[in-house]
Formats: sequence, structure tokens, C-alpha cells
Amino acid sequence: MNAVLSDQSLIERALLRSEPTVFDEIGVQQLLVHAKAMGASDVYIKTNARVTARIHGRLYRLTRRTLYATEVGSIAGYLYGGPNAEVQLKRGMDLDNAYTFRLNRSDSLRFRWNATGAEIDGSFGISIILRELPEIPPAIDKEDLGDDLYGALYPDDGIVMVCGPTGSGKSTLLAGMIRDIAENPDSHCHIITYESPVEFVYDKVEKPTTEIESTSIPDHLPNFAAAIRNSLRRDPDIIVVGEMRDGETIGAAILASQTGHVVYGTAHSTSVGATFTRTMQSLPKNEQQGMLGGLIDSLRLIICQELVQSTDGKRVALREYLSFGESERRALLTAAMRDPAGVPSVAQQLTRERGQTKLMHARKLFAAGRIKEDVVLRFELAEQTARAQVSLLAGEGE
Repeated sequence: MNAVLSDQSLIERALLRSEPTVFDEIGVQQLLVHAKAMGASDVYIKTNARVTARIHGRLYRLTRRTLYATEVGSIAGYLYGGPNAEVQLKRGMDLDNAYTFRLNRSDSLRFRWNATGAEIDGSFGISIILRELPEIPPAIDKEDLGDDLYGALYPDDGIVMVCGPTGSGKSTLLAGMIRDIAENPDSHCHIITYESPVEFVYDKVEKPTTEIESTSIPDHLPNFAAAIRNSLRRDPDIIVVGEMRDGETIGAAILASQTGHVVYGTAHSTSVGATFTRTMQSLPKNEQQGMLGGLIDSLRLIICQELVQSTDGKRVALREYLSFGESERRALLTAAMRDPAGVPSVAQQLTRERGQTKLMHARKLFAAGRIKEDVVLRFELAEQTARAQVSLLAGEGE
């Protein structure tokens, strides 16, 4: 009953107290300030729909009225910074960038946004999603990560992959790691980040011995593969790649890591094994075995994260990870030489034996009273299903 009352209270508090007849740019900014005050992670603006926000993983309405088609077109223009936003959307392009506005002389709010054309009520419409980007990346919680995982975050060379679906907090985790390095007076690091668009900025982070530059793809360079090649001419110690999603980018990351650099990258995968599956699908067939071997040799850590409902009504990060030492790399290289298709299942088995699966982490969080049992049961079922699929595939291969 208390949870129902609490949710009803949030439904009421989420609504704007005073809604403009039509949202101009100042009205949009006030809407975004309100969303931030409510703890929203994402704001949804759509033709002929009420404005909605995701708050602690749940959707709540921010407006009582629906927005007109012309109104949403104007909002896209405010975010884009010009009158041609709707024209480009009607041509089949999507728009993806950052929007910043000042609250006062010293503070501002920054959002990543995407606008896409959509069919709504039988006509052309626009769907806009905004996500706040904090001025200072959140500090990572060393205690929450645990000694083993925290100790594996900062290798001397090689590739670290931070993975998870959209909205899993992987970019926030990676930005927190960069902040952690920057604030360490013993770092003496030159860090270059390549993102599409640039999400987190580090201007207000204390950097006693660290230099950080951020390059936007495709505004400053055409793609991530070109970005990594560019980085090798800029004397980096650490290279951060927004997305490792194609064979050319993965190949460039392998080369950079083999020349003594640390490469941090993100991928849209949900487990250690699935990270290998997704990566292999991105590689050219005729180069798959060789590039897979190079990747395994370069890997130092894979972290897969997602956010689940916590007992306090908010969300908590659930993490799976495997740290790659000599024995882990040897086991995976052996599997890759035997049959590349078997690498994901070997990686997942190593995670169960030597790392941490999401189910293992869920059980720890449940024991600490931070999540409910139904979350644990969901991951138990997911692991049982995954094991059954591996057994089925193994049987077909006999």
C-alpha cells in the first residue's frame, strides 16, 4: 500500500505546475530543469503526446496536455540550433547532438538528444529523447565496485570493454573511471576521448597531472576507426572509443593496444559471452579468426552492466565481469583456434569460474537487502536458458 501511495505521489509531483500554451525555447528549458529536479534520466517529447520522463526506471507524465505537431517541430529546431531540423527529419535523417543552456553565470545544464521522424496518427511526426549529461561525471564508488573489479579497471595497456544495453549506465561508469584517473595526482596521463556526440566533459574535474581532449564523431573526424588512427599521432596514454561496433574500429583498437596504449571502448552487449558473439558478428568472415585472436590477446577486462529496481524504489547497477590474465587468454585462444564459434561459451564459463556473473552479483545484492527476490529469480531463469542453449548447440555440433 505504501508503495502505491508513493507512486501516486510521484505521479502528481512529476506534472509541471504551470504549463505554457505552447512551449517556446525558455519553456523547454524550464521543462528540462523540472525533469532534472524529479531525478529523470530521460525525457520523451513526441508529436500529439504528453511529455514523459523516465524516473528511477519508470515512466511518468510531465504535462497534462499533448503537444502539437508544429510545437514539436519547433522544439527540434531549438535543440538543433537552426530552422532546418524538421526538413532534415522529413528527408529521412535522424538528428543526434548535445544541447546546453545556462542556469546562471556559473552553472549550466547539458543534454544529449536524438530526434527521429515517426508515423504518428497516420501522419509525419517527430520523436525526441533527451538524456541529461552532468557537468561533472559522477565519481565511481570503489566500495560498490569491490576490490577485485576496481583493481582491474586500470591496466598498463590493452583493451577494456564496458558493455550494456542503452540506458544501462555504461557511459556514466566509463566517465567515472576517466574522472578517477584524472583526479589522481600520480596519473601523468594524456587521455583522448572519441564520442558521437561528446557526452561527458571534464572541464570542471580537478586534473593535477592529466590532460583530456574530447573529439566528436562525425563533427571533428568521420568515424571511430579514423579516430583511433588519429589518436596515434596525438601522443595519448589512454584512448576512449565511444562505440566499438564494426570490424575496422575493432582492428584499429587492437593495433593501438598492441603499441602500448590503453583503449577503453563500449559495446551494446549484456554478458561477457555475448560480447564475444557481438564482436565476432562485426568482423569480416575472412579475417574473423585472426582478428579474434588479436582481440583476445589484447583484452584486459570486460564489464557488462545493467540497472535493476532496488528496494528503495530507485535503481542499482548489476555487473558481470571477467578480468583477462595469461591463463584466461590462453584458454580463449585455444578455443578460437579449435572453433571460433565456441569462444562465447568458453568465455561465459570462465566468468562463472573466475569472474562474476550477473546472477552472482544479484545474489549478493539480495543478501544485502538492496534488491528483491524476483530480480534474482529473473537472472536465475536467464542463466538456465543460456546454459540450455549452449547444451543444444553442443549437441547439434556432435
